[in-house]
Amino acid sequence: MGDLTDDAWQGAQEELESSPLETARTHVRALLHHTHMLTGEPGEVLDLALRATQRASDEIGACNTQLDTASERGKTLAREIKDRLREQNPAALPALLDELGCLASRVAASEAGRQVVLRILGTDEEPEAEDARTPPDNHDGVPKLTAADLPRVPSLYDAEQPGYSTLADMMAAQEKATAQRVDAHDRRSAVVAAHMTEVVMRMADVSFSDPALNKEALAEVRSAYALWLECAGERRRDDG
Repeated sequence: MGDLTDDAWQGAQEELESSPLETARTHVRALLHHTHMLTGEPGEVLDLALRATQRASDEIGACNTQLDTASERGKTLAREIKDRLREQNPAALPALLDELGCLASRVAASEAGRQVVLRILGTDEEPEAEDARTPPDNHDGVPKLTAADLPRVPSLYDAEQPGYSTLADMMAAQEKATAQRVDAHDRRSAVVAAHMTEVVMRMADVSFSDPALNKEALAEVRSAYALWLECAGERRRDDG
């Protein structure tokens, strides 16, 4: 970063009041400028300390960027998962689920780096720190979905079949039953897809920064995907 003159510093300070992190960086730049006026060891020591602080500030900024990036990508993945399932294209799902796991891992590594920086700065014990954005592991439980929670596919033998006076009556009844089963299969798939989307959005809403939530949610998404595949198999057998 370039040094700031007194006039430039005053202007930058006014512009950055709404961004604490950028304001802190600007303060560091101004202090660096003034240390250049010192001679001998005091100026060198102060210069070294300020540059270390500036690097720490940059590292925290990178961690925040990682959280923002993960959140946006997670929301996009939630929409992609929903779209692929609606298109009956499950082949794309394994790669999307793997990417979810990679996002969680990258955020975990980034947040571990943040904690190192905060320890160096001596601020790791401040719960209200501006940049300590990782939420506590006290999230609400991730909702679970099982086959018992899905709409039931009506059976052709649900009720005693009435006598048909004509062949047309029998064909109409069979067509109605088939339509009901198709609708049930559609609703079952839609329920699973919506559930998977909701779980992924939960991770994205906190930028994948809650390790306990990530572990539970990733397991549930994969379980729900297996359930979706079962529903798809039942649909194929019914169609056959």
